[in-house]
Amino acid sequence: MIFEQAFMAMPEFLTGTPFSEYQFEATIANAFSLAILQELNSRNVQNPISLLRSEVLYHGTSKHADVHINLSSLNIFNENFASYGFYQDNWLEAKFFRLSNSGQPNIPPLHSTYLLLKDVLRLCMLVQDAPPGADSSSGRYLLHAYQDSPSQYLVYKRNSGGSRTERAWLSPLITPGEQRLVISDLGKERTKSFESNVGKKAALYEVDAQITNFVHKPRTSSPNVYYIVLTRINDFKISKGNLSYGRNNGRTFGNLRFFQNLALSADRRLA
Repeated sequence: MIFEQAFMAMPEFLTGTPFSEYQFEATIANAFSLAILQELNSRNVQNPISLLRSEVLYHGTSKHADVHINLSSLNIFNENFASYGFYQDNWLEAKFFRLSNSGQPNIPPLHSTYLLLKDVLRLCMLVQDAPPGADSSSGRYLLHAYQDSPSQYLVYKRNSGGSRTERAWLSPLITPGEQRLVISDLGKERTKSFESNVGKKAALYEVDAQITNFVHKPRTSSPNVYYIVLTRINDFKISKGNLSYGRNNGRTFGNLRFFQNLALSADRRLA
């Protein structure tokens, strides 16, 4: 809820005066943190910066999230409010795709595609949450911004037996509104780039998620503006073989042992 509200300020923080005149170079995570603090200040939250953390380790792993905020001290949560899909403990990964001085993406598009995928996997696998059968407590968000058009940063098709096959999970991440995100064919990603940017053993897992994309889209694309997306993971299931863990309608489900070992296993298998 705070993340969604802060997201409304992102066009201003990335392109508005006076930010642009100072050649705003901060990462997207820093810009978003400023927007969050602005929201908390508007609520007269005491010492709002104490609620907000960056580069926070996922519990029991060596990996870290870009932004974390716990909203329990706001005392606004109840069963009815939770039915809208908001949670007290919120985790966010961020990606900022930009152009170099020569007008080319600053990261090779295939690398960018895999880095976006890795963040989705991390949010499903590494976020600490309630054991199966309990009320979920953790919100999962992916903030991704693209200078000009997203299409120049992402590779929508891969080589497959002499033909080109669609990465079906990619379009749902940048299309506005509610989407179904299915990642079930990572075993076919056999490039060195996949191994280095995601992790070879990530191919053992599958994801089936319901997401909501909030999107800021400029009227006309240009290098002076950004296509900005906040992806909220609502319901999801992460699977490995016959084992699974996930969330449905605000309650967790799945195999207890798989849940207990998921973060540790993902820490070893994700880049």
